[in-house]
Amino acid sequence: MTSELLRAAVRNNALWCNAICAARGSPGEFSATLWLHRQGTPPFYPDVVTLTGSDTASEQEEAIAVLVRSRKGEWSIKDSYAALDLAPLGFEVLFEAEWIGIEADQILVAQEQPLTWKRIATADELQDWERAWGAGAASPTPHIFLEALLSDPDIVFLAAFESDALCGGGILNRHADVVGHSNIFAFKKREKTIRAGLLQKAFEIFPGIPIVGYEHGDDLDDALELGFALLGPLRVWARS
Repeated sequence: MTSELLRAAVRNNALWCNAICAARGSPGEFSATLWLHRQGTPPFYPDVVTLTGSDTASEQEEAIAVLVRSRKGEWSIKDSYAALDLAPLGFEVLFEAEWIGIEADQILVAQEQPLTWKRIATADELQDWERAWGAGAASPTPHIFLEALLSDPDIVFLAAFESDALCGGGILNRHADVVGHSNIFAFKKREKTIRAGLLQKAFEIFPGIPIVGYEHGDDLDDALELGFALLGPLRVWARS
């Protein structure tokens, strides 16, 4: 049975993707079974996010097939319930991951924070944050996060500092009655410390609200050690 927290995590992620596009003046479209953007999304963001599971897989595949006929170039689909077979439409699996979630009363709040956290508030700060977030990419990343996002009280960009030196950060977004945490970055192998700090900041800024996200590999292991529970698998498909 699909949990309420899983459904909320999926919805939250679709709304976050839509917020990224809306900040550019081009929001996507929601139907009962998926979110989609016909004109193309910023790098690292899917063009389709499914909102429902295997019961509506055939309907989703039909909608995607229609989109395939009008879309050229590279684009991707977040198969939120790992329920689709998109290989016949020319897609390949880019990666698989697990949705994760933690209830607010299960968050262990540290007595002392080893790092100093700052909420990003200006366009210049956001540019510095994005530059640091993209520092580990194989090639330079284009500008993705626009200043308009800073005026939304439900979206929070956070940076962590140690002795005045930036050492990591992440994003929180409150949608669908949960808080999504994403875009975590860390220097000097501080990933788990950064995630723990981001989790605590979410608890402080949005008290009493569950926190969700998705991860794979070592990042998933770190999240589970901090108390997150597995909610269900997802799959990202790409087409070129």
